[in-house]
Amino acid sequence: IASGYLNSRLDKFVDWGPWTALVPFGLISVTNVGISMLSTRFTGKLSKWGNYFGIVNTILSGAIDYILGNKAAIITYPVTFLIYTFAIKKWKASQEGRPNQMSQKQVKLAAIIISIIAFLFAFVTNYIGYGGKMNLLAYVTTIAFALSLIANALNALKLTTQWGFWLIYNFVQLTKAGIQGNFANIGKYIFYILNAIGALFVWNDEEVR
Repeated sequence: IASGYLNSRLDKFVDWGPWTALVPFGLISVTNVGISMLSTRFTGKLSKWGNYFGIVNTILSGAIDYILGNKAAIITYPVTFLIYTFAIKKWKASQEGRPNQMSQKQVKLAAIIISIIAFLFAFVTNYIGYGGKMNLLAYVTTIAFALSLIANALNALKLTTQWGFWLIYNFVQLTKAGIQGNFANIGKYIFYILNAIGALFVWNDEEVR
């Protein structure tokens, strides 16, 4: 808000016709930040509502990211949407307020397999989305998307390990927000870094109870 981003209109970012001057893009973006914060706070507290807010946030974030230059968003965000639908189903079948537990060996194996698949998929989809013209934003987007896939997949499995990946992801997203000039996201990801640290303690405490 202090940066003036709140008053931005859609016509500042795209040339899709005169109607874009009527779309309060900044307000929508800032509202989406609030939804995203609710999602991560609820998830950090082991509440299933985090996944419901996450789906809404995914839809809005995909549109915003595409408008701000991430042409691969039309491919990548639907995948995140599907992971959230799986997470909702998985969390319903789990114990309320408690993370799922696996052996250290199982967690490491799951994280390795998910990471390999995520980075390969992220690179291919972004390469296609950018028409093979990979620039700095494209590479940062690829890394961010891969990390989000890993963290979201681990969240769908309701594993505490996700928070380490969320922490790294938030630092990458902070960099991407700076490249895009998305000031609303800069503040958001600083908050997320702090939230990920706090959530890691909460989930670890619940695991040992």
